[in-house]
Amino acid sequence: MRRGFIIMSVLLVLVLAAMLILYPLWWGVALIIIPLLILGLIDYCQKSNNIRRTYPLFGRITNLLEKQRHVFQEIVLLNRAEGKPFNWIQKEIIYKRAADANKSQPFGTQIPYDKVGREWFTHSTYPVKEVNDDFRVTVGSSLCTQPYSSSILNLSGMSYGSISKNATLALNGGAKIAGFAQNTGEGGFTPYHQEYGADIIFQIGTGYFGCRTKEGNFDTEKFRDIALHEVVKMIEIKISQGAKPGFGAILPAKKNTEEIAKFRVVEKGKQILSPPHHSAFGSDEEMIFFIDKLRKLSNGKPIGIKLCIGQKDEFDSMAQSLAKNQNYPDFIAIDGAEGGTGAAHMESLHWAGLPIVEAIHFAHSTLVKHKIRDEIKLMAAGKIISAFDIYRMLALGADACYSARGMMFALGCVQSLKCNLDKCPTGITTMEPSRVKSLVVEDKKAKVANYHKNTMEAFKELLGSMGLENRKGIQKKYIVRRINETETKTYDEIFVNPSKE
Repeated sequence: MRRGFIIMSVLLVLVLAAMLILYPLWWGVALIIIPLLILGLIDYCQKSNNIRRTYPLFGRITNLLEKQRHVFQEIVLLNRAEGKPFNWIQKEIIYKRAADANKSQPFGTQIPYDKVGREWFTHSTYPVKEVNDDFRVTVGSSLCTQPYSSSILNLSGMSYGSISKNATLALNGGAKIAGFAQNTGEGGFTPYHQEYGADIIFQIGTGYFGCRTKEGNFDTEKFRDIALHEVVKMIEIKISQGAKPGFGAILPAKKNTEEIAKFRVVEKGKQILSPPHHSAFGSDEEMIFFIDKLRKLSNGKPIGIKLCIGQKDEFDSMAQSLAKNQNYPDFIAIDGAEGGTGAAHMESLHWAGLPIVEAIHFAHSTLVKHKIRDEIKLMAAGKIISAFDIYRMLALGADACYSARGMMFALGCVQSLKCNLDKCPTGITTMEPSRVKSLVVEDKKAKVANYHKNTMEAFKELLGSMGLENRKGIQKKYIVRRINETETKTYDEIFVNPSKE
């Protein structure tokens, strides 16, 4: 094949040379063919790609299809119930609610009920006429002097740098309109988190971005300045993240602009790695001391921790330490292993951490066992986008939920899976000015607010259909999972209450 390509190339060059001498009008054809021949020769001579070397020029088609495999599958090949991490049915729910458009669907479900793992809720023969619930929860233990009234659905941490300026602004505007909190992510507290005055959960990661010294350690004074800001309602210490627990975080060099470097107190243009561990603490006792320190620095605002559960005995030991010291975080955010990220190590992305359903039940049961559940609110994160998702989490013990990718779909995300390449076509996870401009803040902040509003309305309707007047009636027995072809079990049977264990 390769020898034939060389002979053919030489013959074509000779023929073209002769034709150009005899027929000057053939220059147009030459301008097309010659670049292709050059590309083919480059493919033949390079040594890094086997397919292109064996099949010069034609091998590039394989490379193109491989790079765009996901886009091609999403648009052409997959049906509505397929697609990962989110299928079209899930995305359409968000798109319609964000657009405040027709939120109904025709003809019947396309998700088979006989599929193992399929879940559903059981409705009541006598739905209630009115659900009375404000869908807010007060976060703040007995140690907290400034408790916060939180929506049961908030924006999960997405750093400016991981997402663009316009995306950050639109999320802030939408959060203000709909009355939920925006988590800053670990990238620091920026003016874009303050633009519209939404409630803010300031997240501190292992890199201490926004409140760090030049050496990368925690800076008390910088933290105090942020924590005392009027829009900052809670502080969250990120210990680990669902998509990359135990591995730390990555900010690609392409996305580390001069402005982002300034907010993070790092050198611009370099890949930034957040370490997998905190330098401010390295044990349960030291973590408790650090939480207490932040509570004092923030004048009593709620302090929480975020983690993905790995080794269960470590979480049990942590809860035991909290109970022993009678000093605890005001909330714990549990991130499921199916959580999202802009960039992660491959092993951690695919194989690390406990899934959110098992994790929330375990966390709730553990806190109950150590008799500190009443002091600590639980927040759940991990592919939560619909009212049914929220119900599942609350039934298993969560008090509130986080959503990141749901809010991204409301911004216009198309799941192109280019978050780590700075090539996001919708302007959400890129720093390229031309792409960022495609995200119009005024339009998207309204869509974010609509998505939250309509999801809360759907949750209200779901409770009503189950005969529940408010959240107090939520129970695990109302959710069913197919175990095999002939057997189903309720969550009550699968996830046993602590008192029954």
